Amino acid sequence: MSLPVSSSRAVVKAVRGLPVVDFVVIGGGITGLSAAFFLRRYVRKNGKEPKIVVLEGSKRLGGWIHSVRTEEGAVHELGPRTLRPAGCAGQTTINLACALGLYHEHKVVAVRRDHPSAKNRFIYANGKLHKLPNSLLSLIRKQEPFSKPLLSYAWNEFFVPKSPLEDESVYDFSHRRFGKEVTEYMVDAMCRGIYAGDARELSVRSCFPLLHKYEQQHGGIIKGGYQATQVRPEKDSFLAHDDLMQKEHREKWSVWTLKGGLQTLVEKLEWRLGIDRVVINTGETCSHLEFVDEEESEGGKKVAIVTAGGKKWQADHVVSCIPSHNLGQLMEEEHDQFAEILKSIKSVTVATVNLEYEGSVLTEEGFGYLVPSNQTSNVLGVVFDSCALPQLNRTGKGKTTRLTCMMGGAWFHDLFGDPQNVDSDHLLSIAKEAVRDHLGITATPVYSAVNIQRDCIPNYKVGHHKVLDDLDDYVREQSLPLTLLGSSYRGVSVNDCIYEAMKAVWRMRSS
Repeated sequence: MSLPVSSSRAVVKAVRGLPVVDFVVIGGGITGLSAAFFLRRYVRKNGKEPKIVVLEGSKRLGGWIHSVRTEEGAVHELGPRTLRPAGCAGQTTINLACALGLYHEHKVVAVRRDHPSAKNRFIYANGKLHKLPNSLLSLIRKQEPFSKPLLSYAWNEFFVPKSPLEDESVYDFSHRRFGKEVTEYMVDAMCRGIYAGDARELSVRSCFPLLHKYEQQHGGIIKGGYQATQVRPEKDSFLAHDDLMQKEHREKWSVWTLKGGLQTLVEKLEWRLGIDRVVINTGETCSHLEFVDEEESEGGKKVAIVTAGGKKWQADHVVSCIPSHNLGQLMEEEHDQFAEILKSIKSVTVATVNLEYEGSVLTEEGFGYLVPSNQTSNVLGVVFDSCALPQLNRTGKGKTTRLTCMMGGAWFHDLFGDPQNVDSDHLLSIAKEAVRDHLGITATPVYSAVNIQRDCIPNYKVGHHKVLDDLDDYVREQSLPLTLLGSSYRGVSVNDCIYEAMKAVWRMRSS
């Protein structure tokens, strides 16, 4: 069913003298661009394409996706670097890449599951690297830093009853089901790698919903995971069967990216939206958002008045894709209660240090390593970029090694102080010291770059699901023409952001 068009649009336009559009999308990151793409593709107003305006406060699009390409042709990612193909979220991103023509333009670069970077993942503990188990044989052998084979921890998990709690921390959940060693060496490190967050504070229900679901529905993670493999997954109705999906399934991908980095996806979306006559305004920060009753409408329908860059628009619907804290600041004047809930969702700051070395300087092949929080270290972990994706190395000048060192997260202020006052040279020296001590790399990098990503990863604390319920209830009770999207709410990955945008637009289409 198509979305309804207001019968009083001409009256409001004449009274207010504002340009009237169907949708204003606030935020030009991957969520906002995807939402605009799906709105144009799936929603119609009286059989016509909707009028859409995208507002982005910075001078560039893409948000935390930011690929830097050197003059020599190397690609360094300042934010997300690869995408997983698994699940409906992963398939939605693959579908989007196909719809944009990226597959047929031979832009896709995939890493198969049998590649060393897919099989070999490490943690740094007790002064050295430890390869995590990646086979049945490695599960039945005792290996450091664990005091017994991991299979014994998995066996014990079968006898742990499910929790009666609605939610608990990732640490408590894992400690209860697998014990202290697995929790502190593996699960804690995983939380630092994905969320740059503290497992003792993160919500298992919101950060790892499948694990929570497996316990609640099947009594355990292993049992739930096994049951999931026996049921053919349902595909959302908007997922098409295309060539790239079939290729991914046939070749058994672990992760994938694009030539030129993930920024290529942003650039292709921008190009497509331009062809589709979607208005994109960069460098225009949204400064005010209010919802008012539409003139002479029946049933008290509300419309939005959006102010950005000294301009105003009237919109039938606003899709907010900016961080929840920023949206809270826009709405605190008229909706203070709603704004406080939005601002309660906190994010952490991460510094990334990109390093490039001449030749092959790694003694181990793999995805990289993470450092558990029980170890003394100034880094969260290091990604071996050139091992997974040598296709993004520089061209024509011999082999190089590209690394990315991740620092800070939930510990940023304790380790480095205020992000606004941190010396980049200090962070660079810490990164070089870490790869020297952890990996034995003493060479001087031929390229380095330090970037501080302020408040880049939302950390869903215990009880986050209740925060989402409160936000949804408020929007519904106040009849606000507002949709909340982005990493602040239901997943921080690129796949999550694209998938949630698609689902939201699909609901609008069906309303």
